[in-house]
Amino acid sequence: MKHPRTLPVPTPATHNRGCSGNVLDWEGLIKRYVWDHRTTPYLVPLAKLNRRQADYEILAYCLFLGVLFAVVAVTALSGATSHGRSPGMALYGFSVVCAAMVFGFGKSYTAALYLGTTPLAGLAYLLLYGFRSDRHLLDTLVVTVLVLLLLRYTLRITTVARIYPTLPEPGDDDSPRRRLFKR
Repeated sequence: MKHPRTLPVPTPATHNRGCSGNVLDWEGLIKRYVWDHRTTPYLVPLAKLNRRQADYEILAYCLFLGVLFAVVAVTALSGATSHGRSPGMALYGFSVVCAAMVFGFGKSYTAALYLGTTPLAGLAYLLLYGFRSDRHLLDTLVVTVLVLLLLRYTLRITTVARIYPTLPEPGDDDSPRRRLFKR
């Protein structure tokens, strides 16, 4: 009598394997890019911050402001705003992009202070142009809350820039893993 051929039951480790035989580490990816205190140190107290963590935080801040104000500069030159073409606003946007590059590469405290004025400029813009009758009040209030949160975070970044030269270097055990797949 012939026994029927049975197929092996896939286990989670073998079922998720791709062509290369590696398993995608979703938990590690989420932890590394959202919760990891080494590469996303936004909730780490300043007293426990090291230089590598400050570098990551400054990079993210400079990328955010640089891209945002590059869009502001181009939009102000194009005349697509509700108040028409504004060379002054475009010049300010370009200066913020330049300050973000100086702060990102040189960690200049003066550049950080200049970048710290961007939420104040945003609030001034909202006071002048934001509460007009052709805009929805809820939209303007949401943007105002976001600008106030950016103002609060700017206080942290300027403090990071001030203490950056005194921050300790991280140890070797503090370097983040850079693998996409588990081995």
